[in-house]
Amino acid sequence: SSADRLCRYIQSRLPENTKGGGLTDVEGRCRRARKRPNQNAKQMERRARKAMAPFVSSGSGDPSHLDPPTNQGLDSDYDSVANDTDLELDVEQSHDKEEKPHFYYVNPARQHDPLPHEPITKQEHLPLYHRLSFGTVIIAPRNRVAFCKAQWIPFNSMSPDQLNGWEKLVFHLLERCNHVSPVKTNGAQTGGMMWADGWRKSSDPDQSLGRFCCVGKMKKAMERAQYNPVSEAAGIREASDFISLQLQKFAPGVFESCRQLLIDSRFPSMAQMEYPSPYTSDDFASFLTFTMFNFYNQPHKDSDVNDWTLVIWIPIFNPQTRTEDDPVLADEGFDMMGGQFTFRDFQVYLDLQEWKVYSYWFFLPNV
Repeated sequence: SSADRLCRYIQSRLPENTKGGGLTDVEGRCRRARKRPNQNAKQMERRARKAMAPFVSSGSGDPSHLDPPTNQGLDSDYDSVANDTDLELDVEQSHDKEEKPHFYYVNPARQHDPLPHEPITKQEHLPLYHRLSFGTVIIAPRNRVAFCKAQWIPFNSMSPDQLNGWEKLVFHLLERCNHVSPVKTNGAQTGGMMWADGWRKSSDPDQSLGRFCCVGKMKKAMERAQYNPVSEAAGIREASDFISLQLQKFAPGVFESCRQLLIDSRFPSMAQMEYPSPYTSDDFASFLTFTMFNFYNQPHKDSDVNDWTLVIWIPIFNPQTRTEDDPVLADEGFDMMGGQFTFRDFQVYLDLQEWKVYSYWFFLPNV
């Protein structure tokens, strides 16, 4: 048979002292390697546990709900450079099981920037990257912990309470624009607008920190009796707790890491109106930023103290042109150009363009 011929050829190429080391039996006949039942499944399960480790709560142990990918032949193919088709096929086959995460492992041959001299990835170069576009995905270098967890959530799959929560968050952020000024353009920002809300280091020499606010806007709002500090504090707490609960469900390990850093550093929580104040069980960050109107940065590196960044991408209709009767969440009539978030050193990208009725959110480390 062809297998016997291949075995004899391999034997002929081996040094004398290695012949008979498991490839042939005592009579010199070629024998097949022993197959261990479920070996691939167990190896893939170990990889899944290792990749998932940063996102799992410290008190939950190994995530029992994680199943290895359904295609049992994938595990032995991860070393192949041309393995993207198989990996994408595995995700496609599991499209109807969005409650389970899908794992994309980056093999070493793809762990480098394919175009290091290109400042921003061009649309025509996207075929160089592996595309991920739906469900819940975890991206990790092979045999290492993950650096990204992403989730695409269709509005029409949400419960009324979930949909109402996202709408209230959007309205809260839009309302905060009346009380905080846009962040001043820096060297990295090249388009759009950004706002910040919560606490920051103070630039005044006699102050250590303070809340983002625009004194002029707040003064005018108070004069028009349109600013109630009690209701504003309640709205800020509600928005902060809503984000916190989503994070705790999505990646409890990341939530614990952020919360512990907040407490150990004695930073104020963005939900607190006074400092110092007692922490609640949902406090995890000092501030947030939100952007609109085609915001984008030039390539740069932040110096945040957190190891992880939570990014929430919510498609909404333009607040400058929508009327009060129009919906705020862009679940139809939505269009976008571009919309790919690339991890260039791992040749993979998150596609935010095709699924136009989705809310997207994901984590990535500050690297």
